[in-house]
Amino acid sequence: MDGADAADLFSGFTEPLVPFPYLVALILLALPLATFLGFHLGNREYHRRGYGKMPSEQIPGGTSLGAMLALLGLLLGFAFSSALGWREARQSALVEEAAAISTAFLIANLLDDPGRTDLQVRILTYAETRLAASGDIRTRQAWTAFLARTLEAQADIWPATMRAMDAATSDPIRTAVARSVTEMLDAHTRRIAAAAEQIPPPAKLMIFFVSVVAILILGNRSALQGRPLTWRPFVFAGVLSIVMIIIFDLDRTLEGTMQVNPDTLRVTIHEMETSLSIRSE
Repeated sequence: MDGADAADLFSGFTEPLVPFPYLVALILLALPLATFLGFHLGNREYHRRGYGKMPSEQIPGGTSLGAMLALLGLLLGFAFSSALGWREARQSALVEEAAAISTAFLIANLLDDPGRTDLQVRILTYAETRLAASGDIRTRQAWTAFLARTLEAQADIWPATMRAMDAATSDPIRTAVARSVTEMLDAHTRRIAAAAEQIPPPAKLMIFFVSVVAILILGNRSALQGRPLTWRPFVFAGVLSIVMIIIFDLDRTLEGTMQVNPDTLRVTIHEMETSLSIRSE
């Protein structure tokens, strides 16, 4: 099985519903618009049914508004907690993988050339494939291609490890090198598993739908009570929009303003390149 075929087996990745800038624009427009629409519909019903002559406790909508806001708070709380936890897990997995790659590269120095240099070059090549860009997660095809490059580079490491450990290599060195390489490969598995943990698209749609409905009912309830449309519902819509954007931002690994920081892996790659260039001089 080659890298492309193996990459198809990783089915946990889900394509973003829309690019992040479009998502931000949609949220910022949809919630204030829902406020205005709800108030407009409520104002028409207020004049048609004569709610101005009724006591405020008899005007409908209070129970629905309270229930929707409670449900919205519950959904946002769970979504924020999950998105924050998964982002921290992705960052930790990246740091762990960078450390494992660095360790495998350094322990390979215990071997003799030409096997040592060959193994270290392959580890460096593999590490370079572990730096993902935003385009690598934009579509399912791009994600599969990224994984295929990684798996193809990964497939060359273990055979190179076996070739580097010749008959003269002592058992302790064999054990140390083999353990460091397998730890590096295991770190890849853990990072892929962490990257696949995201809020499912149906859950994101549900959060967006409940938010829009709650804001619409809020504007509608204000109109049914005979109140004018003031800045307060729009402020609430704006705050709610910011909360939703932060949640969806945390859920995006390589988009938005809260991307996973790859500096640890970049520094590891730079150190390996420097070590190999010094040796070749």
